Amino acid sequence: MIALASETLSLNGYRVVRDMTDMRKLGDQALLAEDAYSVISVVAFETWQQLETEWAEAQADLVDLLARRLSRSAPKAWDGYLVLLCASEPLDRLDADRIERDTSRVRKIVATGSGLRTSADVTRALDLLLPLELPGNLSALEDVLDGLPELMENTVDRAKLKIVVDAFREGEPPLERLHESGGGR
Repeated sequence: MIALASETLSLNGYRVVRDMTDMRKLGDQALLAEDAYSVISVVAFETWQQLETEWAEAQADLVDLLARRLSRSAPKAWDGYLVLLCASEPLDRLDADRIERDTSRVRKIVATGSGLRTSADVTRALDLLLPLELPGNLSALEDVLDGLPELMENTVDRAKLKIVVDAFREGEPPLERLHESGGGR
């Protein structure tokens, strides 16, 4: 898992470091990656019990590294990510969710068991940290606003939606335009 994470991050512009002498305990089960915007620590565990008991130490190592290497005012000092990979499933999926929701020191991504069966699964776990792949021709991107009528066909009147979208595109307050048209009633 670590080798796949290293390859994925390297191919997407991150500088990957496998020498973990700056970190206290992680050794060969982890890597550090850095780009212009963020610092990432990826740690792999064989069992959920290991992850559950050692993730806080992995977080402390990353926070300590960020504090030593970056000033508090550096933008990257606030963009630390801890990616926790585990070959087994948690005993309760809510335990993994609890770890991910804890953003008190760094943001966390937890990928486990059946979500890590293939190399594509490892890449998918890292997706939030990878650059967006845009088409070469930006005009090829579909305007999100064009898809709204279909997405909201059962919840919003099409005429009212058109009024709101047109106002937004013209830089006018959408709700004000809707009210002026009599459609806000």
